[in-house]
Amino acid sequence: PAFAGMLALINEALEQAGKPSVGFVNPLLYKNADCFTDVTRGTNAIGRGTGPIKYGFNATAGWDPATGLGSPIFDKLLKAVLDAAN
Repeated sequence: PAFAGMLALINEALEQAGKPSVGFVNPLLYKNADCFTDVTRGTNAIGRGTGPIKYGFNATAGWDPATGLGSPIFDKLLKAVLDAAN
């Protein structure tokens, strides 16, 4: 929900600039991975109160299955989208 809200704000800024909405956003995100704080520590291999389990993924540098690109930095992402629209 938080990221959907960010995309709504980005689309609003694009509309105010007379540009089309983001649409399919994945290519834009992967081209602008620097707009995210990379999460490099942690894992999703955690059981339900039983501690670590043998299946799951570790957070690593860059994209990973546990954390994706990381946590979005809204100001940088907004600037990247507006720059790409020009």
